[in-house]
Amino acid sequence: MGTSRFLEVRTHWLRTLRALCFVLAASSAHGLPASGEKEPAARPTPEERGSSKVERTRPPSFPHRIVAACDFEGQTPDYGWFGAVEKTDLPVYPGNANALRGEPAKDVFAHLAGVNPVPGPRLGKQNGLYFRYKLDGTQTAQVQHFNLTKEDNHHVVVSGLAEGKWSELALDFTARSRRNDGSPGAMEEGDRMDDFKVLLGKTNDGKRYGLLIDDFVLFANDPALPPDSEPFPNRVIFLAAFDTGEKEKYWPGDFEIVEKEAPPGAFWRVARAVDRKEGGGKWIRLGVEPPRPVGARSRLRFRYHSSGAKSLTVQVFNATVQDNHHVRLTDLEQGAWRSARVDLTKDSKRNDGSSVPLAAGDRVDDIFFFVEPLGGGPTSFFVDEVVLYDGRDST
Repeated sequence: MGTSRFLEVRTHWLRTLRALCFVLAASSAHGLPASGEKEPAARPTPEERGSSKVERTRPPSFPHRIVAACDFEGQTPDYGWFGAVEKTDLPVYPGNANALRGEPAKDVFAHLAGVNPVPGPRLGKQNGLYFRYKLDGTQTAQVQHFNLTKEDNHHVVVSGLAEGKWSELALDFTARSRRNDGSPGAMEEGDRMDDFKVLLGKTNDGKRYGLLIDDFVLFANDPALPPDSEPFPNRVIFLAAFDTGEKEKYWPGDFEIVEKEAPPGAFWRVARAVDRKEGGGKWIRLGVEPPRPVGARSRLRFRYHSSGAKSLTVQVFNATVQDNHHVRLTDLEQGAWRSARVDLTKDSKRNDGSSVPLAAGDRVDDIFFFVEPLGGGPTSFFVDEVVLYDGRDST
């Protein structure tokens, strides 16, 4: 993983000592309901935090925000993985080529798998977690995140997990998790998170474990807003929220990152369009490094704020066929943050004029936003929360 990965995270011994401190709750508590389930009557008490039976396998709707995600299809230099790439035993769906195989743990636990999403993204109001998994040797796991802001892990010990087959799990970490040092306090909006780990057994317990994970998604919802109408995504391919980290190191491309100059209603930092060198308006280019394979229903969701821009062309470069796929949006709303979705599989056109669609497994290495001004006046355009994903159709 390199020196930079270890400079970004807190020391191994601090986390090991705090892992020893966790307190298991005596009874399970309620999480968010699965699609079709009734809302629980009450939230967990502080004493009930830290453990749960499996209640949800998948969130019912697309999150308001996606905080961090990893599908193990491409690793950036500073995004650490706890485990090794698995290419054979995989969840079966179009475009999926990799998962992550766990490894023996060094202290406290017997086996683990996980990721370190550098540069420490910021949490939202109500934070949830989803991932695919395959377990052997147990039906219980400790799932935890390290909170960089509070300098401690938040964990949930989950029982009733499926064994011997690929399955899905969703957890409400804001309501369900407990700090490893035993003190009160949930994850809060704006906290920066670090390591995500799935932990099995105890060190030297004499048991044999197997663990595979795929499609990790840390997400946030705002209880004050209505649920999104789209189902939870099948896979998150690429995410750009811009909230933390140096631009050149973590957010390659052509744009500016702004915070104080962001329009009201922004979360933290956002991307601002810059003048194209060859003229013809403003643009934002997001570099996707390394290139990522898309899915069977490739879609792009983003927030935008436009002042003086009438139209927008959203475009991705398909490195597999060496051409762009684009969708043009018109009648952009002005002066307020709005969300937009683009269906790249269904609606995009090839720049060479052909009708060959973006196909599952094609690799994307750039995302573009070309801004067309209204007239001769000033133009400003911002984007945030850019999510390229493999969607699920409503059933």
